[in-house]
Amino acid sequence: MGKGLLFIGDSLVEFFDWAARFPKHTVYNLGIAGETVDGLYRRLERTVSNLNDVDMVFIMSGINNLAMEDKGFIRTYRKIIREIAGRFPSACIVVHSLLPVLYPFISNDDVRTVNVQLRALAGDEGVSYLDIHSHFLDDGDNPDPDCLSDDGVHLSNKGYMVWSGEIEKLLE
Repeated sequence: MGKGLLFIGDSLVEFFDWAARFPKHTVYNLGIAGETVDGLYRRLERTVSNLNDVDMVFIMSGINNLAMEDKGFIRTYRKIIREIAGRFPSACIVVHSLLPVLYPFISNDDVRTVNVQLRALAGDEGVSYLDIHSHFLDDGDNPDPDCLSDDGVHLSNKGYMVWSGEIEKLLE
């Protein structure tokens, strides 16, 4: 019997067919393009209120904040984790690292800094942290363009296979 998988966050979540990738599981894709951490928090209660069979929650959010030069969203991210934990007390919550980008308005140094904060936040809150950032780097520690779409932020098919492959390892 499959698990209930909830994917929440921004366009990186929304633009992939998680249900097709994980057909043995009940999948909820609640990603919204352009969403920030604050936007996710504001919609969270009404978004998850009808869900009952959630075993794992995957959160990917924050890159749109960095695009708007907002680096102070960790406090709100903590509220998201706590609200999810209260709603689904037996679920495994997985905070994802942000991915490297090839986009002139987002600094990869900022992405790395946020990832350090997200890892610490996950540890503080007793939830899982999934480093997928490192899987999107080439041998020179630069963003792998083969994993990204032409805009340098969204993912190619290869990028989604890399990411979903890491999630598959967690499901096993």
